[in-house]
Amino acid sequence: MLRGTLRRIVPADGGAIDLAATDARTALLDAYDPRSPEHLRLNLVTTLDGRAAGSDGTSESLTSRADRTILGVIRELSDVVLVGAESVRREGYLRPKRAALAIVTASGDLRGHRLDAPAGEHPLIVLTTESGARRAAETLSTAQRLVLEGDDRLDPAEVIATLRRAGFGRIVAEGGPRLAAQLLEADLVDEMCLTVMPRLGGPALPLLTSASTRIHEARPLSLLVDDSGAQFGRWALPRGLHG
Repeated sequence: MLRGTLRRIVPADGGAIDLAATDARTALLDAYDPRSPEHLRLNLVTTLDGRAAGSDGTSESLTSRADRTILGVIRELSDVVLVGAESVRREGYLRPKRAALAIVTASGDLRGHRLDAPAGEHPLIVLTTESGARRAAETLSTAQRLVLEGDDRLDPAEVIATLRRAGFGRIVAEGGPRLAAQLLEADLVDEMCLTVMPRLGGPALPLLTSASTRIHEARPLSLLVDDSGAQFGRWALPRGLHG
């Protein structure tokens, strides 16, 4: 059984969530509900010094049971989970239980994936180029392939627009760093959900891979802190209002 308490720092009068209580998941679903039919979230985890991976080079060794519970809640509130192919290869992604999975890959290189699943699961989608679609079919024949324009780099705005046209209004992007930075740079993100683990050091994988100097002003929606000091924040990013 998951134990511990999530104390609400923002809003200060929100009360705590007892993770062992029978209504804990209901409370988290309410706390993370975007209350919008179209919404793009980033959901990322980092160390105190801005690293996005733990000792094994993946986020799995950086995260915690409380963080994985919140991850499941955010996925349940989403229509589709969006990830880059690099994360699929590095993290050994599994298909989400409560949402579709969409993978962005210009090359179609999906070697090392663990995405084969029986029929009846949520959709599995690959957003790729014409040549990438042929390569993706060699390693992931069960996926629906949506072909976008471009050769070396896919336009993040077109990626999101394509998913919306396919009926996926609520999107959560889980990285990697390059995709997250591209979505931010294109001014497409409504909200960032960021877990900050009380840890320093680890592999040199930055949270965001970007040379941009643009400043994104963020407004706190909620901040939870668990017994270990891990922080679980929701930050609104009003589009078009960046400094």
